[in-house]
Amino acid sequence: MVAVVVCTLLSALSAAVLPTVPSYDPWSWIVWGREVTDPHLSFIIGGGSSWKPLPVIFTTIWGLFGSAAPTLWVITARIGGLLGLWGAWKLAGRLVGGGWSGVLAGALAVAGVILTQDWVYYFLRGTSEVILIAATVWFVDRLIDGKRTQAFLLGAVAGLIRPEWWPFLFLYAVWLVWRDPGFRTPGKLLVLAAGLVAQPMFWFLPPYITTGHAFSAATQAAQYNGHLGSNVLRTVVARGANDQVLPALILGIVAVLVAWIRDRNRTILAVGLGIIAWWVVVVAETLDGYPGLERFFLPAAALICVLGGVGVALLAQLAGRVSDRAPAVVRVLAAAVLVALWIPFSTTRTRVSEARAFFPAASRAVSTFHEIDRVIAAAGGRHAILPCRSSFVAINHSVQSAMAWKLRVTLERVGTRMTHPGLDFIGPHNAVDGGPARVDPRLTHHQTVATLGGWRVVRLTTPGLPTACDGR
Repeated sequence: MVAVVVCTLLSALSAAVLPTVPSYDPWSWIVWGREVTDPHLSFIIGGGSSWKPLPVIFTTIWGLFGSAAPTLWVITARIGGLLGLWGAWKLAGRLVGGGWSGVLAGALAVAGVILTQDWVYYFLRGTSEVILIAATVWFVDRLIDGKRTQAFLLGAVAGLIRPEWWPFLFLYAVWLVWRDPGFRTPGKLLVLAAGLVAQPMFWFLPPYITTGHAFSAATQAAQYNGHLGSNVLRTVVARGANDQVLPALILGIVAVLVAWIRDRNRTILAVGLGIIAWWVVVVAETLDGYPGLERFFLPAAALICVLGGVGVALLAQLAGRVSDRAPAVVRVLAAAVLVALWIPFSTTRTRVSEARAFFPAASRAVSTFHEIDRVIAAAGGRHAILPCRSSFVAINHSVQSAMAWKLRVTLERVGTRMTHPGLDFIGPHNAVDGGPARVDPRLTHHQTVATLGGWRVVRLTTPGLPTACDGR
């Protein structure tokens, strides 16, 4: 509880001292959360990112707080991010038996998680991946402690972020009923049933009610090929291997081997087997047509980082055991050498540089968020931009969901393609804004209605059609 309070306070403080604005996907969840609570808006899951139930449960609550909702969601995600780091520290430490070895393993586990692919970006911009990592490491921690109900609930939470968790959650529920008589009581069976039923209910029911397509999230994910190239298997395996820095992967494998050969440590072996099982699920779904992105591997990558820290500590312990003189000094020297070899490794240096670059990029995203307000005002305000219920606007891809939030409309009224007459907001083509909207060639009449900084607002129409609803 102390850790939860500390992480909550630090995350709230981070909103004041760090650049704080959601990225594309979280903006979609925030817009949907507002639609649930705002009686003047329709709740429609479409036109934005892929549907994820857990974030929208939170953003629905935060939607009651009006303009504070985006910041509240980013704070929520950052709480999960910090709890994930704390969980990685705690788990690595207990796997090596605590003491100085536990401190070393925990510190390296935290460093490894921070240096996983885009973790700093996910933390700064409020994505759900950092919460997923937290749920995963704490799931393992609760299993080790024998807190089986807590572990199941954490798995259920993780399953509402990524469906790859479903087979693990189902098998764990079956194992609990089979092995633990306490889970055959009506109360515990109800908990298990609720956790399992919540998965399809929250993933499929809201899309079906609002759009008539229960599997829209899966369809949207499958439609994006993920730039896998001609050899899908090689690409997806390379992504999994690249998700964490290479020293963490190598030392994680060493940890499993050393722990099993030395002590027949089943806990560390089980963590290693769980990582392999996660890889199998991600690779299988990628071969079945899904994009196989690096972030799909993050739960496994976080546990690999934990094992990487464990590997350094175990090797240092072995070095001390084989030494006849001053074993403690030998352990410290061995640990120092291993860490010294880890730090300058090329992948580690690259990830540190990438992590630093995310801070100015996040600052630029905050500036863009405020620029959109001024661009909307320059174009005449919301009522001039959207004079009718059928009015439509388009904007650069990466800020589409933020624009929908600003205009207080559903995502379907703000597009990344200009398919029929309306206003096209053309921003600078950069990593924050993304590319401008594609324009249907039938929209032949272009009229600039506003310019501001690097932004230009263009009215696109087709001669001969009514223009009353096409914006200013």
